[in-house]
Amino acid sequence: MTILTINFNGIDNQAYMQIIERFDQAIDELHNQDRLNQQQLSKNLNTSLCPISLEKVAEEYKVKFVPLLPHFQLVQHGPILFTTVAQVIAQYIVEEWESRVIAELLNRRCKHTNLDTKRIEKYCHNLLNNDPWEPLGKKFSDEDRLRRRNKIVDELVEFLEEQSELQLAGYMSFRMHSYKKELKEVIEYAIDEYILDQQYEEFMTLLKYFVQLQETRTELVHLVQQEGSSFIVCDHQMQPLEHKHEHDRIVAEMLETEINIEDIVISSLISASPQKIIVHTKHEDYQVVRSVKSIFGDRAQICKTCPMCRTKHNELLPFQ
Repeated sequence: MTILTINFNGIDNQAYMQIIERFDQAIDELHNQDRLNQQQLSKNLNTSLCPISLEKVAEEYKVKFVPLLPHFQLVQHGPILFTTVAQVIAQYIVEEWESRVIAELLNRRCKHTNLDTKRIEKYCHNLLNNDPWEPLGKKFSDEDRLRRRNKIVDELVEFLEEQSELQLAGYMSFRMHSYKKELKEVIEYAIDEYILDQQYEEFMTLLKYFVQLQETRTELVHLVQQEGSSFIVCDHQMQPLEHKHEHDRIVAEMLETEINIEDIVISSLISASPQKIIVHTKHEDYQVVRSVKSIFGDRAQICKTCPMCRTKHNELLPFQ
């Protein structure tokens, strides 16, 4: 008699062996807990969390869960078994197969578009794995991964309560609706960020071309970080730069409508058209600093020698 059979046809052998190993560990943990309970309560107490054995049928890519009769009672032990099986499978999907699920969903979503799916997959990866990637890396956490796992668990337990056989590959293709819904939301968010970055890169290219065509108006300007992440543009004497060029407004409007970054700073620098920009900041990864380096190239240099930039404090010395 078999209470549950899982068919791994369509699943690669390595994954099959890894999941079987996790099943073994999960069942062993239940049995170990049984023995501990027996010792703590009564040696004569004939109870068990889950009297079940695991039978592997490697040539058929199957695993069978066989009840240990007469101790196994479906009403009592079935929920424990189904939850344990679902947790093992769900954990493996989130840890090992999530990128495959995303790739399949993304290919369907972008089938008739020119979007770079490989690049969007990287956006999704950073979102879902909490990588230190600004600005997306902080959005999701371990709790989010646990929630996604539990969505698979809840749906799979319901399935196992009604069915005695699970075709895992088919189940992954046609079920896991709530889990896939969340992944689709992540994909849409990643696509939006990808498009924004594409627009940003295109506009950076336009600005670089615009700067290259300009004649140099100023030998040197300083870009100085103030409190927080604000910056001020100064002349060679470290005095705030005055705006005198008529096309300042045009450049600022272009920046504001195309990409929402430090409009005034970029506009001021482009209008001044300096031969050299010295950037005084403790954080080279600020968006405005990256933009200045991207637009002006070698003309922008990070200062590491002046008193402001040599300070050991977390913040730059305030501009005097």
